[in-house]
Amino acid sequence: MSRNHRATKQAQNRGQSRNQGPRLFIGIRPAPDTQVFLDTLVAHCRQQLGRSSESAMRWTSQANRHLTLAFLGETPSELVPALEAGIIEIAAQSRPCQARAVTLHPFPRSRSRLLAAELLTNPDLDRLHRLCRELMIQLGLVPESAAYRPHFTLGRNQRGFPRFQPVALDRVVELNNIVLYESRLAPGGSQYHPLLEAELANSKDPGHT
Repeated sequence: MSRNHRATKQAQNRGQSRNQGPRLFIGIRPAPDTQVFLDTLVAHCRQQLGRSSESAMRWTSQANRHLTLAFLGETPSELVPALEAGIIEIAAQSRPCQARAVTLHPFPRSRSRLLAAELLTNPDLDRLHRLCRELMIQLGLVPESAAYRPHFTLGRNQRGFPRFQPVALDRVVELNNIVLYESRLAPGGSQYHPLLEAELANSKDPGHT
């Protein structure tokens, strides 16, 4: 294959990637009291990390915080209506539940570039995760194969967190909604926009934003 042909093929691939549709994931929006709890964790992180790390940190805004249930990635736009209908159906057959935050640490490993509050999974949360995976499979999408580890991402640092001391937590959080998010690139990092949000258990009026 000639150099010019390879360059043309790469350009075509980039164009195809741009036209594959919105980058989506399904998650849970934190309840207001959970947001307050996460704010206190961020304050603790800032104190432990010190001012010298602030320039390299990118803290997750309240609007961007979420607990991921399933990552879809670039998704054909024609599948979005079926995804929304499936999410509404999952919400209608699922009760609000709880999960316990147990650790604040670099995630998923000690050398990672994320700081997150990790939660213990439980049968209710596992069920939501499973239903989202089944919905993806029904629509011809391929779920991630990694083990499910629910967490709220609090911040990112390209240098990692080699000196951060993990913190044991014991906080029960309420999980009462399911959201289809679109990830959009922005100058300050990705922004997560809810395309649809439904309340768990006999949702009153799942609506679009």
